[in-house]
Amino acid sequence: MNRSLRLALVLARRSPFRIVMLTALTTVAIVIFTLVSELARVSQEGLDSAIVQDSGLHGSYEVSLDGSLQASAATVDEAARHTAAGLGARVWGQWVDLPEVRSECPPFEQLGEQSLRVLWRAPGVPADLPFGDTGGIDTVWCIDGQQIPPDALYFPDADHQAVYGTRLYLRGDYQDLVLLSTTGPLRRGFIVVTGQDQDLSDEVHSLALETIAPLAASTEVDPGPRVTVQRIDQENASVRDASRGVGVTYGVIGWGVLALAGIALVAVQAIVTRQRSWFYALARSMGAGTWRIGAMLSADTLLVLLASSAASLAVLTVAQPTVRDFADRAFGVDAHVLNLDVAVTLAVGLGLIFGATVVTSLIGTVRRDPIAVLESPRD
Repeated sequence: MNRSLRLALVLARRSPFRIVMLTALTTVAIVIFTLVSELARVSQEGLDSAIVQDSGLHGSYEVSLDGSLQASAATVDEAARHTAAGLGARVWGQWVDLPEVRSECPPFEQLGEQSLRVLWRAPGVPADLPFGDTGGIDTVWCIDGQQIPPDALYFPDADHQAVYGTRLYLRGDYQDLVLLSTTGPLRRGFIVVTGQDQDLSDEVHSLALETIAPLAASTEVDPGPRVTVQRIDQENASVRDASRGVGVTYGVIGWGVLALAGIALVAVQAIVTRQRSWFYALARSMGAGTWRIGAMLSADTLLVLLASSAASLAVLTVAQPTVRDFADRAFGVDAHVLNLDVAVTLAVGLGLIFGATVVTSLIGTVRRDPIAVLESPRD
């Protein structure tokens, strides 16, 4: 292969215009493919984030267990896992609605009795909410002379109410302080996300009851009416489909550009191979096998792809700050044009181009009789 590569370098020096043209063409295709692939990711991520803020998590359901069931955190966790597994969904969070209390400090005292909610991602794992964001109200929540500071409270603004609702959230480490101030029942529940447009409320209710029913039997309480399910996202299937369509469109553009570059590379290499047919015929008549001819053709194509990859890497490195700034301003998403996922996909695409180019050129070479080629008049 080393000899084939050296020979490819010699032939490249004899036709520099071809090498420069093919390298420039392939470099442009690689850069466009990389930029479009990353643009597809950041645009879809930005659109999906905006859709979630406006419509909620796609296919999300809130399962609520009445306080009369006296369900423990472990029971809720088991019910959440069982429900999610039955639907092929995921558990987004588990929550506890504390008994209603009234703040003794203004202006929260004007809200009347409120049920503060504590949100957990998993048992013992508190949700990472932006505590301290209370809509500009910088005050404490007072209960029986005890104070809950502002950085332990969170009230969703208009951009996040589709996900979190309009209730007041409490940091988990202050839960016991509220419980000491009241004897009311706890209402527990969980949220599962299916990611599907179809309404699965009945299925969610049925799966949750399978876990809750034994608990209800021990308390002689009919669980059916006390386990409620509410779909909390807005369907907006057309908007979600449009978001996915944007990603598909960018993907078609990227692969289309790469395919055109591949076709051009195959065509040019096939023409060059035909122009060098006398050279390859001479090599075959002197005993060079198909694998040796294939190695020479592979080295010539590989030289172009390696030069294009190096040039593309330099261009993308220079363009990275501009792309990141654009993605942040346009979509509020961080962009990385030099990332592993795009590199792997690009490697697959270049591998296909490499294989198609070598196979096409090799077929055009070995299918011709070397003696006939050598005896034919040369231009």
